[in-house]
Amino acid sequence: MTMNHRTIALSATAISLAVLGTVGVAFSSIQPEQPDVLAPPRAETAEMLGRPMDDHGPAISYGDLSVFDAISEIGPDQGYDQPYCDHHAALGTRLSEDFGENARVKSPLPGNRSIALWASDEMGTWTALYTRADGVACVVSSGIGWQSSTNPVALLKSEGLLNAG
Repeated sequence: MTMNHRTIALSATAISLAVLGTVGVAFSSIQPEQPDVLAPPRAETAEMLGRPMDDHGPAISYGDLSVFDAISEIGPDQGYDQPYCDHHAALGTRLSEDFGENARVKSPLPGNRSIALWASDEMGTWTALYTRADGVACVVSSGIGWQSSTNPVALLKSEGLLNAG
């Protein structure tokens, strides 16, 4: 049997269609990964994301905020490897303008210090701030998954920043 150009072209087309059809069927059976739409978003916790104080070694417990009292450079003078600290008003303005976060709860601590939670219903973000006696505030934890129904005190307790009692 001799094959002319027309027979070769038809054979090549048939083989191409058969291969493309097989590949098409294979790809159509792949299901894209879909998020569980029934599960509520969860706040990322310190254990998942790490926190600024994690860099200071295992001897410092999560609730020991005194590590932030030792930070001397703040704002633009800070090194890239330090937890972010700045004057409370400047840090609050930045959280508000950059992330749409507002103060949700503020809890006083001994020694004229405090811990506060800022959050954004629109962005779904949250930030825990420790404010020292000198008015300098430091980001001690942050996460995503904030909703207006989230209890800010419970979140601070789960982060180990407030007593669970």
